[in-house]
Amino acid sequence: MNLKEIILSLCGLMSVSGNEKVASKELDAIVGSVFDEHKVDPMGNHLFIKRCGRENAPMILVDTHFDEIGMMVTGIKEGGFITVTNVGGVDTRILQAGEVTIYGKEPVYGVFTSTPPHFRKPGESDKLSPMDQLYIDTGYTKEALEEIVPLGSPVGFKPVYGELMNSRIYGKAFDDKACGACVVWALSDIPAHELAGDVCFLFSAEEEVGCRGAAPAAFGISPDYAMIMDVTHAAVPEVKDRNLSPFDSGVVVEIAAATDRNLTLMVKDLCDQGGIPYTIQACPGSTGTNANVMGLVAEGIPTVLCSLPLKSMHSAAEVISLKDAEALGNLTKAFVTSKEIAEVYAK
Repeated sequence: MNLKEIILSLCGLMSVSGNEKVASKELDAIVGSVFDEHKVDPMGNHLFIKRCGRENAPMILVDTHFDEIGMMVTGIKEGGFITVTNVGGVDTRILQAGEVTIYGKEPVYGVFTSTPPHFRKPGESDKLSPMDQLYIDTGYTKEALEEIVPLGSPVGFKPVYGELMNSRIYGKAFDDKACGACVVWALSDIPAHELAGDVCFLFSAEEEVGCRGAAPAAFGISPDYAMIMDVTHAAVPEVKDRNLSPFDSGVVVEIAAATDRNLTLMVKDLCDQGGIPYTIQACPGSTGTNANVMGLVAEGIPTVLCSLPLKSMHSAAEVISLKDAEALGNLTKAFVTSKEIAEVYAK
C-alpha cells in the first residue's frame, strides 16, 4: 500500500469529533483488508485487530485518534447564511474566507464571510471576530437550508490536498489521521507470524474534545502495553522559545511524566537498532494526547508516546513530511514485532 495514498484517503474522511461513526463503511473499505476484525464501540472508537495466530499472545495497543476539529451548526439565517460554534480547538484567525463542507442530509459547500478592508473601521483590522459573529455563505435560501441542514450538523474544512517540495504534503485533518495511516501502512506489510502478539489498532474517538474515547476503549481491550501516536509541533521560524523538531528529523519520542520510562527507552533503542531517525522531546506536564489517560485505565497501561512533526496545526492546510511519516511507520513495524518488549510487558 502507498503511504501517501493512505494518508490522503483517511484524512479526506469526515470525522469531526462526535461523528466518528459516520464514515465507518468508507473507513473499512480503505483499511479493513489489513485486519482480521473491525468493530465500532458505543463511543465511536474504531477497533481494528490483527491476530498473530498464537494462543494466549500479548495484546499490543497502537492508538491514533480518528476525530478531527471542526464546527457545529447553531443557526440558519436569511439569505443562506449559517452560524456555527467550534468543536475542538479551531483557530478563528484562519476562518474568514475559508472553504468548508456542511454535512447535513447531503453535503453543502460554503465559504466563511469576510469583511473587506474597505468597510473596516480604524483599528478593527487587528481584532479577531469571535466565531459567533462569523457566517458561512452557502448560496441557498433559508427555507432550502432548513430542509437539508439540521441544527447540530457537523461542519469541516473542505478536503483540499496538495504537495510542496521535498516530500511535503498539505491539507486538513493530518491531526491525527496521518498517524493512523502510518499504522495501516506498517501493518499491511507484516506477516501475522512475525507479530509479537495480537495487535489492536485503535482509531479513537473524541480526542479533540478531552481525550474521551481512548480510555473506555482501552479498558475493553485490556492491552499489555501501548504506543500512542499523535502529531506534534514542528520547528517553524516564528517559534523560537521551544525545542521543536525540524522536518525530516524522523519520529519524536516523548519523555513524559505520563508515560512509562522503561518502555520509552526500549522504543528509543528500537530506533537506534533499526536506523530509524528520531529526536527526543521533554514533556514534563500534560502531553495533550491520549497518553494522558492510559495510566488511568484499570491498573494502568505501560505507554510510550511517539509523535509526527506537523506545521500549521488545527488549520485547513496542515503540513507534514512524508519522510517523517515513513519513519513513524517503520517504528510501528519494529514496535509490534519486538519480542523483547513483549517478554518484558506481557501479563
